[in-house]
Amino acid sequence: MNTLKTIIIVSFILISLILKAEVKEIPFSLDDRDKLMRTELKVESLRSEMTARFESMDKRFDQLFNFLWAIIGIFTTMVISVFGFAFWDRKLSLAPMKKENLRILTVLSDYAKTQPKLLEIMKNAGLM
Repeated sequence: MNTLKTIIIVSFILISLILKAEVKEIPFSLDDRDKLMRTELKVESLRSEMTARFESMDKRFDQLFNFLWAIIGIFTTMVISVFGFAFWDRKLSLAPMKKENLRILTVLSDYAKTQPKLLEIMKNAGLM
């Protein structure tokens, strides 16, 4: 019986505390509302500043990418020009040597007609 009384008393105390806690209102004054409005204005201004900064950074990145494409184009043009010049110069410098080799071969083949040993050497080398 004693424990039943204790349980009832404790439950009445707890119920009264719970009800008192639910009834308690949180005061929201005009100052709090003004502070909240000022905070929202600051957040909006910060958002607009951040948007402006991101847009300026996007423009800078676009300029950087355009610059890199220009550099890549210049480098590609230079490489193609160097290889083209090397090929042209090689072809141009070998043309006189081919003519000279053809003249030497003609002279040797004419001389080989009179010299049988030279004729045999040129046949073995595949020049006749």
